[in-house]
Amino acid sequence: MYQIVFIILCSYVIVALLSNGFIDFVGGSSSNSIDTSGHNWVTVNYDIQGTRNNNQTMINSETINTLEMKWQIPTDFEIHEPPIIIDNRGYVQDYAGNVFAFDTESGNVIWHEGVGSGPTMGLTYNNGTIFASTGASGTIAAIDPEDGEIIWESEVLGDTSKGYRIDSFPIVWNDYVVAGSAGSGSISEEGALRGTVTALNRTDGSILWDLETTTGEWVEEDNNSNGGATAWSGGSLDPETALLYIPLGSAAPNFNASTRQTPNLYSNHMVAVNITNGELIWATPFIAHGTVLDNLDVPDTHDWDTSWGSSVSRVLFPDGTQKKVVVGHDKMGNVIAMDGNTGEEIWWRTLGNPININSIPMPNGSGMIWAYGVYNYHAVDADTLYVTATNRGLNFFTDGLGGDREAPPDTIEQGLKNGTIYALDLITGSTKWELDIGFPPRVSPIVTNDLLITGYLPFSEDSRSGIILALDKNTGEILREIDINAPIGPVGPSIGNDMLFVPTGELLTDDDQSQGEDAEGSVIAFQISSP
Repeated sequence: MYQIVFIILCSYVIVALLSNGFIDFVGGSSSNSIDTSGHNWVTVNYDIQGTRNNNQTMINSETINTLEMKWQIPTDFEIHEPPIIIDNRGYVQDYAGNVFAFDTESGNVIWHEGVGSGPTMGLTYNNGTIFASTGASGTIAAIDPEDGEIIWESEVLGDTSKGYRIDSFPIVWNDYVVAGSAGSGSISEEGALRGTVTALNRTDGSILWDLETTTGEWVEEDNNSNGGATAWSGGSLDPETALLYIPLGSAAPNFNASTRQTPNLYSNHMVAVNITNGELIWATPFIAHGTVLDNLDVPDTHDWDTSWGSSVSRVLFPDGTQKKVVVGHDKMGNVIAMDGNTGEEIWWRTLGNPININSIPMPNGSGMIWAYGVYNYHAVDADTLYVTATNRGLNFFTDGLGGDREAPPDTIEQGLKNGTIYALDLITGSTKWELDIGFPPRVSPIVTNDLLITGYLPFSEDSRSGIILALDKNTGEILREIDINAPIGPVGPSIGNDMLFVPTGELLTDDDQSQGEDAEGSVIAFQISSP
């Protein structure tokens, strides 16, 4: 009798956890389970599944108004991504490749190590080791978290003479460390860079496999000017199936498709890759030949990458079935939910109200094109997807195989104007709520308890600051706005040890396009005040 009662009580507990989103995400492997323990934030998007959902206990709708700045660490370079948090230590990488460790309570820097040359966007912690990309150095490094010593650094993984870089955070699981290539859409004297995804041995950094993400007639024989399809923004992994979900960027040349009229595989696709052997399992096109989108001319000539990562969740559907749902998006504002096993579309939608998107670049311009692109990572809850979309205007020009873009007045960072924060139903894609923002909401959201935390970048002659927004995740109601007196890094904040950590950098405007070595940044920590 007591056993029956115990089983029933356990069942109620499990149902409660599911309904609150605590165990609906794909479970981590044994090698990762200790890392994502509620107080830790182990990679750029919190966990290996890319959920950006950390239900730590202190920061919620009842305590958000007592959140206060605790300390600030100034840095010589801007910081795009949030710190990873392991127990009472934080680790962060600036945009020039430098990595440093700090004490989360005091903000005191423990060690500092130059790793590569940037641009870089984040770290990953796994089983006692930190893994870092090195930007234009084209390598991955394994770092001892205790003292910052380099354990190993891989060989250069691509052709740096063509602009090969590794910008995004490594994806680490079991014996595999996965690096995605990055590079511009321009063409060097040696030709266009072609995308790759590479897996390394976590013990010594040796190459296990290398997958070319450009293939087909468009890059064969004399088509040396064609390339792209780089994996520059990272992705996610389902540890139950060992499948990587990697979004791939646009084709090169970016703005002139005259040399690439045959299918541009696999540019502007979401791809699923077996992490154990590098086998391509499926590829779903966004703005590309064979796309699921039916109202666009292809191929892409606007650099509308399928970008800024992915997430994979186990979702319970109304008919009682469960599916692994993979979410991706692009810079035109298309959001697609896919079946994690097959890549088949579950739903897709285009955010905002695109204007003039079928106009192609010409020597005298395309005319102003406006679209609600996604320029940062998203977050997922048990049944909800949270996306910040930024309205961007650009006029596209061609110059031979090259080209350029021109932004309208009163915008920042090449055309960013304003935007909307969306809560979308993860099963149907329908809008649960939306919040219009008068400035670019280019800050990746995070979910914690009953809050959605994101932000926006106001810009004027008098303000170069960033605003952290705390919203009721169920209604979109604004509960708190915090002016941090610095622009927020686009990868957004992280949470660990019941603290909020915000990366900052220098805001770019039409009158101030400086970045890199001249751009200072910081990490700002916030904590709930004591009663």
